[in-house]
Amino acid sequence: MFGFSKKIDTSAISHEVGEGRAYLVDVRSDDEWGAAHAKGALHLTVDRIMNGEVPTQDTSKKLYLYCRSGGRASMAAVTLRAKGYTIENLGGLSSWQGAGGATEAGM
Repeated sequence: MFGFSKKIDTSAISHEVGEGRAYLVDVRSDDEWGAAHAKGALHLTVDRIMNGEVPTQDTSKKLYLYCRSGGRASMAAVTLRAKGYTIENLGGLSSWQGAGGATEAGM
């Protein structure tokens, strides 16, 4: 829908997240999160971001955002960039999965 076709290096992103240099953020609804999400992701819905919540106060941490198709992640990216964060919109969870990224359910 939003034309996300860039190659996602899930291994590199997971490494950055594991080292504490970045956050992988799922901006989808609670139900979507509960069904499946990227392993190691934080859950912060786009609505909460639009209302001022942030995944970290440290703007030096890169934020990798995803949703279902990239639209909500784009909206969240605008808000977070305005607060000084470096953002990469990964598109949808299916892009993460298609690139070999691990997922888990629940939580």
